[in-house]
Amino acid sequence: MGIKDIINLYRVQKLYSQIRKGIDNPKLLNTKEYWIELYNTAITIKEIQEMLKGYKTYIIAALIAVLAGLHAMGYIDEATYQTLIALLGAGGLSTVAAKIGRIQNDVNDRITINKK
Repeated sequence: MGIKDIINLYRVQKLYSQIRKGIDNPKLLNTKEYWIELYNTAITIKEIQEMLKGYKTYIIAALIAVLAGLHAMGYIDEATYQTLIALLGAGGLSTVAAKIGRIQNDVNDRITINKK
């Protein structure tokens, strides 16, 4: 086990403890600092980086569903809910636009190859 693996395990443990802290104290879910810290910890975990490569749109859709559930149960106030939905919606649109751009580039490359 190398130093990178140890650092990654530490980050995974830190992420679990942050999630547990949010579950134990629902008022934290309404603070921007909590979500920023959770995001920064999650994005540095190697497995999550690999997972995000092909499934960003699905993950964003799942997060929107979770947020809707938390809002319906009263854990998230209206302003926080609207802000997070707007951010996730923008992220979802950007992942779709990036995928369309990659498909368009692939089609253009195939057309160029066929012309030669």
